Amino acid sequence: MAAKSFELTLASKEGPLWEGEASQVEVPALGGGLTFLPGHASMLVLLAKGEMKVKAGKDLSFAIEGGIASFDRDRMVVAVDSGRSE
Repeated sequence: MAAKSFELTLASKEGPLWEGEASQVEVPALGGGLTFLPGHASMLVLLAKGEMKVKAGKDLSFAIEGGIASFDRDRMVVAVDSGRSE
């Protein structure tokens, strides 16, 4: 049975911004936006300035200033230069 969520850690240079289980994450990748769902292929992505959206029981939104995202085996780590919850 496919997973319905994956682990997400979002952090900036200032410290952690959010951590928990997410069912979907949209990021502003360089060259265009990307959406991650449970079971997504492993990927390393450079991020642009923009809005990161997280579905985690409720919809969350973060303004980010670029960074990097890694997705592997239903675990996503996003490290941003700067970010804040909207």
